[in-house]
Amino acid sequence: MVEVKDFKAGDCNTLWNINRNAFRKSLKKESYEDFKSIVENSIGKVIFLENEIIGAIFLKAQNDSGVFKVEKLFIAPKYQNRGLGYFILTHLSEEDNSIKKLELDVDESSLKAKKFCEKMKKEI
Repeated sequence: MVEVKDFKAGDCNTLWNINRNAFRKSLKKESYEDFKSIVENSIGKVIFLENEIIGAIFLKAQNDSGVFKVEKLFIAPKYQNRGLGYFILTHLSEEDNSIKKLELDVDESSLKAKKFCEKMKKEI
């Protein structure tokens, strides 16, 4: 069963490893300090499957009218391509009515991320 919980600082190391594995082929490399800064300064939701952390999403409010930018969204490689990215994006919009619009940026260095973002822009 998939559960979504609020980010806790104690999740940071686990999420860092999942993030690195999810984007290991990406040309853009990120330090642990950069990752930690982003997740600690964003609204974070952690995705669990059968009590195991498998991914997360981090949002930053862009204005007071409900526009949020997706700072990070990642799923552990063995759980990718199962609709979990789509699930978390739609779940957030349904769960929190303060979210009126989500902005996604395309990571040009990752073909998989680029395809996902293009698909989500059409569907959400």
